[in-house]
Amino acid sequence: MKLDTEFDVDEEFGTLIATLRGWLSPEEVGLVERAFVFARQRHGDQKRASGAPYMLHPVKAALVLAGYRLDAETYAACLLHDVLEDTQTTGKELEDGFGSKVASLVEGVTKLHGLNYLSREENNLENVRKILLAMAADLRVVLIKLADRLHNMRTLQYLSEDKQQRIAQETMEIYVPLAHRLGIYELKWEMEDLAFRYLNPDEYRRLAGLVAAKRAEREAFVKETIGQIDHFLEEKDIHAQVSGRPKNLYSIYRKMVQQGKTFDEIYDLIAVRILVNTIPECYLVLGYVHEAFTVVPGRVKDYIALPKPNGYQSLHTTVMGSNGEPLEIQIRTKRMHEVDEMGVAAHWKYKEGKAADLVDSERFAWLRQMVDWQRDVRSSGEFVERVKVDVFSDEVLVFTPKGDVINLPVGSTPVDFAYHVHTDVGNNLVGAKVNDRIVPIDTELVTGDRVQIITSRNSGGPKSDWLQFVKAASTKGHIRAYLRKKELEHSTPEKLDVEEHPRTVATRPSLSGRRTAADSGFRIVVRGDATLPIIMATCCSPSYPDEILGYVTR
Repeated sequence: MKLDTEFDVDEEFGTLIATLRGWLSPEEVGLVERAFVFARQRHGDQKRASGAPYMLHPVKAALVLAGYRLDAETYAACLLHDVLEDTQTTGKELEDGFGSKVASLVEGVTKLHGLNYLSREENNLENVRKILLAMAADLRVVLIKLADRLHNMRTLQYLSEDKQQRIAQETMEIYVPLAHRLGIYELKWEMEDLAFRYLNPDEYRRLAGLVAAKRAEREAFVKETIGQIDHFLEEKDIHAQVSGRPKNLYSIYRKMVQQGKTFDEIYDLIAVRILVNTIPECYLVLGYVHEAFTVVPGRVKDYIALPKPNGYQSLHTTVMGSNGEPLEIQIRTKRMHEVDEMGVAAHWKYKEGKAADLVDSERFAWLRQMVDWQRDVRSSGEFVERVKVDVFSDEVLVFTPKGDVINLPVGSTPVDFAYHVHTDVGNNLVGAKVNDRIVPIDTELVTGDRVQIITSRNSGGPKSDWLQFVKAASTKGHIRAYLRKKELEHSTPEKLDVEEHPRTVATRPSLSGRRTAADSGFRIVVRGDATLPIIMATCCSPSYPDEILGYVTR
């Protein structure tokens, strides 16, 4: 096996600089070059587990980000991202040499380097908390971390099997959903397949073999379909780019598991994309596609009118191909396609303001909400539940009576909708209408539903059994908070009928014989109070009018 050398580092860095010159000024390129020289000098003779020069890693990570046309500070910080942790470099040196913004980015990435693998729930909580706080401070920190993680996944074969499993699991549970939420699909798909390869190697190899066996047949079918689409679009005088994209292995595997199907029953292994210039052309082309092919009912999705929470926009339709199998066709503008592929990174390509402006936008309201929640949650489990459900899950898009769009986790109910609108709306809910029809409050909402909440000040508040059917972790948090507040109100000292006695010095009880409380001469009369919260013991299931006896044990 050929080992990477210092020559490879120079060659890869040359490729990086040649790419960056496509949009960075000479002064900005100079900043990146100075960062490379500094990092290389500080890392010195350090090696990766593969035996390659350590400096090859930050260069490769920067090359991952090169396709997203980011700013010079991001590339400089990416090249420097390990110097604080792995060398004697200080934050002040970075600030003096490269400015406060680059130093801040490197420090942010270094904090994320301190994350532990998912060995305990508390570690998982700290991982997610640090990532969310880093994102809120500057999204570029997380972009660098994603590139760092992708290159580490590409070289995972050099680590022990135990480390491979832990890193792959963490990648699948945190970094893949994070890339999805940020809309950076190319990174997501590659990390997903690499993690799949290490977490389920037998299934990965089997599926890869099945896909390869049908590749020629599938490519011939897609080529024929693309030619057919090109022909009728040319006749309609529509200028478009038509191409095919194979689905990644893990998405195929997930569909097989979720739908209980074999590989031969999964047909949409490739999606055909049609890129046009304007939004009206998207809908025009959709009509032409439906004229030319047989449409599969119920499979048309309009993500242009209702974008996904991560900003994804496109028209999706499924038609029957010439081979009699379903084929997914995606139609969008070229600008939408770039944004769909690059996710939040497109913010820099189109120079839509500073990173802070992006975090402050409505698109990242979920992030600001999570940062607020992490300060308030009572337990790590509650916070991790909120993140997994409210951040790292698919969503449905429903409407308010005024036509505003609300994003909710899949499986949400009118109760989830009510609490998303406002806590008071949820606390005073007495009923709900979906599409102008009164429905049970545990009805599962689907994309496109129009939801109206019926409230009353005499509702009595949320009920504990709501926790059994609501979906959003934030909803559960609001309900639990209300119930805890009510419990405390009913448990105030003036409600308790307890006679106070002077304090006495505690002594170790005699265990010479088993005595009841009655034998000791001290008695406590427990009076009934319907307003007090009661937890029934599971050991003996006491019921009225049973007498209660207490005794001292070891």
